[in-house]
Amino acid sequence: MSATTLLSGFFRRRWAATAAAGLLIGAVAPAVAGDWLGFHGNDGSGVAQTPIRRTWTADEGIAWKVDLPGRSVASPIVVGDLVVATASSGPKQDQLHIVAVDRETGELRWERIFQATGRTLCHPTSAVAACTPASDGERIVALYSSCDLFCVDLEGRLLWQRNLAVEHPRAGNDVGMGSSPRIIDDAVFVQIDCQGDAFGSAIDLATGDDRWSVTRAKIACWASPLEVDLEGQGTCVLMQNPRGLELRRVGDGTAVWLWEGDVGGIPMAATADGLIYAPTNGVAALDPTAESGRPQWQQPKLSCGISSPVVFGDAVASLNRGGVLVVADAADGSVRKQVRLAGTFWSSPIVVGDTIVAVNMEGTTFVVEASGDYAILAKNELPGSFPSTPAAADGSLYLQSETALWKTAAAE
Repeated sequence: MSATTLLSGFFRRRWAATAAAGLLIGAVAPAVAGDWLGFHGNDGSGVAQTPIRRTWTADEGIAWKVDLPGRSVASPIVVGDLVVATASSGPKQDQLHIVAVDRETGELRWERIFQATGRTLCHPTSAVAACTPASDGERIVALYSSCDLFCVDLEGRLLWQRNLAVEHPRAGNDVGMGSSPRIIDDAVFVQIDCQGDAFGSAIDLATGDDRWSVTRAKIACWASPLEVDLEGQGTCVLMQNPRGLELRRVGDGTAVWLWEGDVGGIPMAATADGLIYAPTNGVAALDPTAESGRPQWQQPKLSCGISSPVVFGDAVASLNRGGVLVVADAADGSVRKQVRLAGTFWSSPIVVGDTIVAVNMEGTTFVVEASGDYAILAKNELPGSFPSTPAAADGSLYLQSETALWKTAAAE
């Protein structure tokens, strides 16, 4: 069952939670420590502590599989007892879905369908459902390539929506948008980078109103905003485009640090121990408190391609367009190991327990040691095309193809 809500023609429209109709089954548990609340993890680190099983096939080692109601290149999230995914359907891909399934059983808990108000043209390799949703453990926000932004509660009731392409008529492009929202300090941060109405905004999670908004350079970018805790400045949000990086205070949007350079337009930077690991000519380690602005180190062999780098322990890893996983020392950038995987990668590597997990487009998941020799421990095949970065929670992986969502059984 599902409910269709047609919400076009309004700049902003908020409904009370009781006004949204649809399928509601059972109570929803609150968020737990093992959740995965946004793109590349809760804080964008791409790291989960609980080990996973290392081998599976489509017939063994799988807890459940569910088909999506449309096409998606976004990643799933895990919040409380729900796994949440987005998809788009229809001849024009203008039906926008949020789907929540039971974390344990994979059974449908609820589904919401909205009508796109912005453009739904995109490159054939992408989809209107390209942005990974985000949650604070109580609410879920979903952004689409059409620049439609929705906020629902954990039972799927609509709290508010923003039609950002109506508010900014030249927002979007024919390739498609792909930056995922990030929730920081009760605000939703969106980065709408394009050749037209480019902007970044902090939107109040409770009301849907702007806390602040800044105009950005008119240049296409698909990277997502990232939370950064900066000593002396508190919590900040990092926004990037191919011309550089901006670090802004989450409270008022004030710029506290700017770095100009040739930065990747798709992979998201990473942060750890006060440093920003930016995808620029490989990866560069930047100290936002340093006056010189020069990188502490830069390693061209850490080429990121489309995938975002991941920092874990004393190491940083990237996955290049040729399918080579490169692991380097996080302190000085010296290369420790180059591991040749196989296939084409759109998804980003994550670190789960003591392993690095990388999923190629062809459906092969590589499980690699996260220390020592960085040996390939397993290659696991699933049918379908897998552009999405996996989620990890409580010993399971959530692997999303363009049309289906899989959960691996917990480690034995």
